[in-house]
Amino acid sequence: MSNQASSPSLGSRLRERIQSISPFSLTLLGLIGILGNLFSQLEILKLFHLFWFFTLWPFVSMLLGDTKQSLGVGTDDEGPRDWLEMDNGWRGHVAFLLGIPLSVFNPLLFRQDAMQLLGSLVAIGRHGGSLPDPETYDQATNYRLPVEGTWTVVNGSSIKEYSHSWFPATQRYAYDFVITDEEGRSRPAGTDTSIENYYCYDQPVLAPADGVVFDVHDDDPELGRAGGWSHPLKRSVTGNAVTIRHAEDEYSNLVHLVPGSIEVKPGDRVTRGEQIGRCGNSGNSAEPHLHFQLQDHPTFEISAGLPVRFDGVDVDTPEVDIVEETGWTEPDGSGSYIHVGQRVSHTTDGKPHQTEGTASPSEVTAFSGLSRVRTLGRVATGVSIGGFVTVLGGLVVPSLQTIALALAGLAGLGLVYQAGQNLVDGTRVRLGALGTVCGVGVASALVGAFAAQDILTTLDSSGIGTGMFVTGFLFYIAVWEYGRRDLFQVISGVDDK
Repeated sequence: MSNQASSPSLGSRLRERIQSISPFSLTLLGLIGILGNLFSQLEILKLFHLFWFFTLWPFVSMLLGDTKQSLGVGTDDEGPRDWLEMDNGWRGHVAFLLGIPLSVFNPLLFRQDAMQLLGSLVAIGRHGGSLPDPETYDQATNYRLPVEGTWTVVNGSSIKEYSHSWFPATQRYAYDFVITDEEGRSRPAGTDTSIENYYCYDQPVLAPADGVVFDVHDDDPELGRAGGWSHPLKRSVTGNAVTIRHAEDEYSNLVHLVPGSIEVKPGDRVTRGEQIGRCGNSGNSAEPHLHFQLQDHPTFEISAGLPVRFDGVDVDTPEVDIVEETGWTEPDGSGSYIHVGQRVSHTTDGKPHQTEGTASPSEVTAFSGLSRVRTLGRVATGVSIGGFVTVLGGLVVPSLQTIALALAGLAGLGLVYQAGQNLVDGTRVRLGALGTVCGVGVASALVGAFAAQDILTTLDSSGIGTGMFVTGFLFYIAVWEYGRRDLFQVISGVDDK
């Protein structure tokens, strides 16, 4: 009798089960809708495309939280961020809402967001169905904070309830850092939202450990105002970023840097604490901050986030200590996890970290191959973008020939832009920079061929576009898996443990 009395009721078990379902899981049901696009007999399955709206859940959740705070709902519940005074007013809400359609209808951003969601499936499969967590993951490298001085963790934790974003998998253990004053403000009281007024803007960003620069993105624009706004013509959710390989399947990603501030290039060796750029406001950034994450794969979209311990870190917790509140026990190991709401600073290293400045012959060979991999990856990206534009175009015009011409015009504009940019910079046009343009051109040719030869006559533009998007994504996976598993096996210069 006592066992029956202590067992939870059916209703409580059901509520617990429902609460355990993540919006990300519901988003994946949208994949079933693709079958409705591909096969006319299953057209009813197109209704499952409605589940894609759950991709907006992180934004809706953030907006609801800010709205509740503004209305005083739930203010009795203390949280680790309560001492912070950042741009969470109605202006920030308006800027956020206006930014959503710009992101959804921007082919570059939609492609990246969709690939993050689909890439989470790839990451889960790569780890046999169980993603890395603090209890099971043994990091190969010792990491320091990627900044100097005292910074505040405004997002991120190794505890699920307070993580940066549990899904997509790539950002599960990411952190957002800003500099705040004693009152928790990220800019002085009475100043406007010009990005130069934020304490962290243009501050040095450092390599968290010795490694080899894997990738650099440094051509995203940056809006001069914050307060919830980001540049409407941004090309990547990460903005300007640097990816560094520290060990096998261990990469750091430093995001939202100031345009033109990046001081390294792919193939460069960096030492722990070396400056690689400056904190900015590019990409999906409501105000200047540094987004940092450790990941198991060189590419942002299909990686799994890795829990990261920092050594030599001083921690101050002004408000709620979520470790104590949740009863979370930090696994044994060197270094410390940090959490949202804490002020953190790096202490002086006990010993210098030095790496040889010249690359070995094997590294030169690897990064020569990496250039080709990167170009093919961009071609795959272009094909996926072409697929997305084909789906959107079908909502406006029924003619595949018109959509093919529009894609060709888009590729032409991209070619003119790249040529003009290189003329302004005084540099020659590189093949890698044209990869995405070439991919869009391939998509244009495919749509034109389907229209001219009556290929796949049972499919409409949405079916053809969806097929191209998925094909481009699969090609993207194949290219970068080759780069990760085969190409980088020849690198012997990084201290893999």
